[in-house]
Amino acid sequence: MSEAAVAGGDWRKSIAQSYRSGQVRSIAEELATFEPGASADSKKMLAMKFEDSIFKAASSMDDYRKIIDKKINKLKKHYAKKGGVDEENKDLIREKELLFQKAIRDEYSAKLIYIAKHADRAVQVTRMTSGEQKAKVLKDHCDSLKKRALQLGVQIDGEAPLPRLNHDMAFLTQLKASLDTIVDTVRSHVVKVEDANLFLEEQLDSADKKLLNSKNSNILRKALQDAADADNSTQQLTTDQMKLLMDLMNVPTPIPRRNQNADQVRAALSRIEKMRASTQAILTYCGLTAEEKTSFPGSLKKCSAILKENLLALGKDHSYLFEDVEEKDEDGNPIIKLEDAWNKHLQYADETVVQSAAAVEDDDITAEDEPANKRQKTDEDTSTPPAETNRMVISARVLLTPGRKPISKLIPELKKKSAVLIKNGTVSSIRMEFGTAFEMTIYFKPLLVTIRAMNKEAAAATSPIRDITALSGGIQWPSLHQGLNAGEITDNNTSHVSVLGVTGTRATLAPIIAKQLEYASAQATHVLRKCFAATVNGKTSSSESDFGIEIAETSALIKFMKIVRSTYHNGKWVDVED
Repeated sequence: MSEAAVAGGDWRKSIAQSYRSGQVRSIAEELATFEPGASADSKKMLAMKFEDSIFKAASSMDDYRKIIDKKINKLKKHYAKKGGVDEENKDLIREKELLFQKAIRDEYSAKLIYIAKHADRAVQVTRMTSGEQKAKVLKDHCDSLKKRALQLGVQIDGEAPLPRLNHDMAFLTQLKASLDTIVDTVRSHVVKVEDANLFLEEQLDSADKKLLNSKNSNILRKALQDAADADNSTQQLTTDQMKLLMDLMNVPTPIPRRNQNADQVRAALSRIEKMRASTQAILTYCGLTAEEKTSFPGSLKKCSAILKENLLALGKDHSYLFEDVEEKDEDGNPIIKLEDAWNKHLQYADETVVQSAAAVEDDDITAEDEPANKRQKTDEDTSTPPAETNRMVISARVLLTPGRKPISKLIPELKKKSAVLIKNGTVSSIRMEFGTAFEMTIYFKPLLVTIRAMNKEAAAATSPIRDITALSGGIQWPSLHQGLNAGEITDNNTSHVSVLGVTGTRATLAPIIAKQLEYASAQATHVLRKCFAATVNGKTSSSESDFGIEIAETSALIKFMKIVRSTYHNGKWVDVED
């Protein structure tokens, strides 16, 4: 017997029968779609013969799956070219078209209803996180799919039905191909916003399917083996180890008796052991070959479900342990950490309101409601041009410009927000400290914000803050690596930082921390400019006095400082009174 034959026999023996049965069911469902009105059960015998012939002829598992996909796609093209029917009378053709339309509706109705139900919130969140352009693209796709759903006869709450589609089989086949391409992608974006747990489950299912590819499995298996060798670990990547871990995961948790602390401890330890087994099972599963993985279908999803279940149970049963775990200072206030600089995002106060008002359906806009920039202008149309209502502001016009003294209203507000005004003949800036973790500097020409880690010299010079106005011989742009070197750390308790799930010293993670601080500074700059933009929009600078502009810009600065203090102090900031 040749080596190829031996290798072929080996891979067939390692394939679980449950995996082949799943392939048969999938093939039967595909074959049923080619003949409208047919069911998967009626095609099961044909699917079994189809799968068995390919299984015997294939040279490897990858070849087996590749041949199945190739032949199914070839059948799809054949039926699409023929329109799914032969030359028959018109009544029979129409009946098959209606049956095919019903099959499309049954396949996609649940997904289309979900998209229609949660589209508005998904668009709103996308606009806030990714910008107007991506939100518009998502909204256009959602509106298009909602329209198709109504035309297919899908009932959507709050939507009036539309006339049914009346097209031939060729069009319906093309429509199904289009839905195959776009529905899952759009739904994935909506689910990511609406239900993070469901999104995680679906992504794990997708990853599980990708891991059945031999090339992917071999790469991951080698990486895990190399990591185990580097750590001198005895981690076993075998099916026997996987079965053992699956058994440990499914051990029942003992129900504790009331007022029996020992029982509660045993139950908690049991849940922790199941969580440990789940995490090890994920690693072991990823280290199996593609053929071995077929014996443990859906393992990633099962492990994730057990982890989630036991974490929630532990949190519920022992919630009293988590009440006061947050580090607090001597006054009982939460201690601000360096990672708060990027984990707590600054948000302009009026953005949510404006974006919610903007999220209207295009189909509901009448001629009277059409935006002014899309209507023909008349002499009676005196609306403000779009450029005036959405002006970008990148520099203060009057406030703290060179040679100008701060107005009397500003000094008391700086005291309340524990801020320092640093000025010289050419540059003025405002500095705010957040414990011993980080500092923020606000510049006005141009409007910029820098967030940097605190260093020993700065902390010693300004903590506690006594003088509101401090003179400096010259202001230099602070380095992104300020306070991240070993000799610049202000407190040993804050020397360790958690970034993207990795915990280490500031010096070790300095490049990553610097990049995070750069992003945080950019977001803070965006919010500052939004505050100052409110002093310009809808107004003409020629009609305003410098004093009026300065008053408005001072109010914008105060608003920004309120947002900053409220965000980084969890809404518990109390103004400092004299």
